[in-house]
Amino acid sequence: MSSAPRLADCHLHFEGSLPAETVEGLARRSGHRFARREVLDETRRAVADPADFLALYAEVCKLFKSPEDYAEASRALVTALAADGVAYAEVYVSPEIFGRLSLDRRACLEAIDAGFREQGRTHGITCRILLDAVRHWGPESANRVLGLFEASPYSSIVGFGLGGDEAALPASAFAKVYDRARSLGLKTSVHAGEWAGPESVREALDALQPDRIDHGIAAARDPELVERLADAGTVLWVSPTGNVFTGAVQRLQDHPLPRLLEAGVRATIGADDPLLFETTTSREYAAARDTLHLDDAALALVAEHSWRGAFCTTEERLAGLDRLGIKSLD
Repeated sequence: MSSAPRLADCHLHFEGSLPAETVEGLARRSGHRFARREVLDETRRAVADPADFLALYAEVCKLFKSPEDYAEASRALVTALAADGVAYAEVYVSPEIFGRLSLDRRACLEAIDAGFREQGRTHGITCRILLDAVRHWGPESANRVLGLFEASPYSSIVGFGLGGDEAALPASAFAKVYDRARSLGLKTSVHAGEWAGPESVREALDALQPDRIDHGIAAARDPELVERLADAGTVLWVSPTGNVFTGAVQRLQDHPLPRLLEAGVRATIGADDPLLFETTTSREYAAARDTLHLDDAALALVAEHSWRGAFCTTEERLAGLDRLGIKSLD
């Protein structure tokens, strides 16, 4: 798709989105096996299920030893996104990971915030932070994430979401956490309907009332739920390559994105963890065109949904839609 510079990608995870060269550099400094690119390649290609994926993600996280590492990585990530043609990005950052690495959570978050803003100005890209609570670490951990934001409301933080093991705890366990996030002025998202079934999406909608959903592809198996999503205009931020990588979808050509779009759901595309899935935002659009056979009109609609689902300012949304030839928010 030639319009990659017009895209917004709001489904990215910090450690899983880094350039491979950055990971190699961090690994060399810590004497980790990922200093050899072929080892990283072999490890990610050996992933067979969600547990393998989460273990790989955790291993990448352990490469970070200081706030300075996060600052360097944030600059590299912004540079890579800009080179891929992304105009606006929202990236999940998990402060509880910093604490589990015995690092200062505030200092690490500040380093990422500064790197996003400074490098964004250099490359003409806007990068914002989504605070990520890890579902399998529970509501107490999620509240610590919000407490950090309440004490340090950095300007680039725009939203709050729930990732991690989708089957670990019910969405209802986090209902009060989401109420608190909204009271702090944050937009909300939640990972649901990737590894679990349609009931995961329905429960997330009922219990958490999120502004959008990451993945949500299991909803395609439930016509009533699809109709609900379409009627509500809920944006689903799907990741076709990642869904195949983690086993949520067996083959890329079987991905339900085309069916969701045909049913009127506001589905759009994010790269999710491009480091681990060996993809980029522009490659995801290319895969949607070449393998899922979305035509130019469908791809343009997907791009439009990306701007309508972003947690950006009205001015930024209008500018993004204008790049697509859309002159109003209607």
